[in-house]
Amino acid sequence: MTPLLLSVAVSSGGALRLWLRAGFGRGIGLWRAAAYAAGWLALAAALLSPLHWLGERLFTLHMVEHEIVMVISAPLLVLARPAGAFAWALPAGLRRPVLQVGRVWPLRRGWAFLTVPLVATLVHGLAIWIWHMPPLFDATVQHVGIHRLQHLSFLLSALLFWWALIRRCGPGPAALHVVVTMMHTGLLTLPGHFD
Repeated sequence: MTPLLLSVAVSSGGALRLWLRAGFGRGIGLWRAAAYAAGWLALAAALLSPLHWLGERLFTLHMVEHEIVMVISAPLLVLARPAGAFAWALPAGLRRPVLQVGRVWPLRRGWAFLTVPLVATLVHGLAIWIWHMPPLFDATVQHVGIHRLQHLSFLLSALLFWWALIRRCGPGPAALHVVVTMMHTGLLTLPGHFD
């Protein structure tokens, strides 16, 4: 709960600080702020609402919870592009140095590689399939910390996946990546997968 509250406080604080300086809606458009709010609310609904409690007891709702994180919240957060709001939440003296970290050659090259649409699709698919291996799946049900790690990896890999598709891929190829992802994740629902 704390990371969710912290993220919305930092993002909101940064957007407000920028708007007070540049004018309401400037620098961070209202549609981006709305996308962030909707993505954050979807994430909070999946992880903090009664759906989370029910998802620990009913397999179908557990899967719905994961889908909300990966298919609703993640693309909305990517569309929001909240890095600017997060940067504006920092003290003025730290803003530029923190943003410069992303320009360091190894990080920039690593990000460029990870956001190749095929690579991002593979990373996201691996995250989903690894967590659905019976020993890991059972561990998520028995240990809260492991369950939280599963949610974090689903969210981070989905953010990577949607970033690659939205920012580095044309509509046709992006649709193909989505269809392939739907097909391979659909295999997880076949009878006998968890036997």
